[in-house]
Amino acid sequence: MPEAPGRPDLEGLAARAVAGDADALEQLCRELQDLIYRLALRFSSDPEAAADATQEILILVVTHLSEFEGRSKLTTWVYTIASRYLLRTVRGPIELSVAGPEPFADWIDRNLAPTPADHFDEATFRLLAGEVRLACTYGMLLALTRDLRITYLLGDLIGLPDTEGAQALGITRAAYRQRLARARRTMRSIIADRCGLVDRANPCRCDRQIDSSIDYGILDPAHPTFSTLPGAHPPIPADTLDTAARQLDTATAIAEIYRSDPEFRAPERVWETLQRACPALTG
Repeated sequence: MPEAPGRPDLEGLAARAVAGDADALEQLCRELQDLIYRLALRFSSDPEAAADATQEILILVVTHLSEFEGRSKLTTWVYTIASRYLLRTVRGPIELSVAGPEPFADWIDRNLAPTPADHFDEATFRLLAGEVRLACTYGMLLALTRDLRITYLLGDLIGLPDTEGAQALGITRAAYRQRLARARRTMRSIIADRCGLVDRANPCRCDRQIDSSIDYGILDPAHPTFSTLPGAHPPIPADTLDTAARQLDTATAIAEIYRSDPEFRAPERVWETLQRACPALTG
């Protein structure tokens, strides 16, 4: 498949890096770190844990780069390393707080306010509604088991075909497709007759979950989780909602919502830690 316009030749950068080109190695790591960070953030819903995981995954990529044989795209090879690392990580408090799809959906139903919160100024209201949208949709991901979550991320959000997804997870293509189907069924069970992002007839709106999210400590208006991250942008565009609403399948619709997420970037400390960990490789 030809490279997308403007996209660096990652395979070429990798070859030059292995040959000793420090500038190519730095450019490669800076290109990869944001891809890895976004995967880790969606997997954990925790920016600090995602940054730590990104650092460790990049170290693995750098120290094993000479083993990349070019039998797949470099990004597939990196997602393989990242996925297997994430599946081994210890579950953090945010992940542990989501007990599964049924309790998560029940919490949403029980804590839906009859009207939007009306005691914030317009700018704060929009920011908090955007925070709730990300916290809720990322919470949906945490409601999936880890095996289903990483499969859903690779398949529906990143868009790996079954050949590459199965390779990344070390399973058969049939097993990969089965996991993806189960993940979609679980997502549908959470979204069905509930999420207004994918169907305007559904009752749940992000702005009606602001107060309950604050009450439960999910949302801190003074210290928003997502809006201050590198690469954050204003909440979901209206045309994305229109595209999602036209989808016939709710699992496809929610994937459209996820693809509208901000292009979060890895914190600069990720690269700084990599330099300290691998000084001979990064200069």
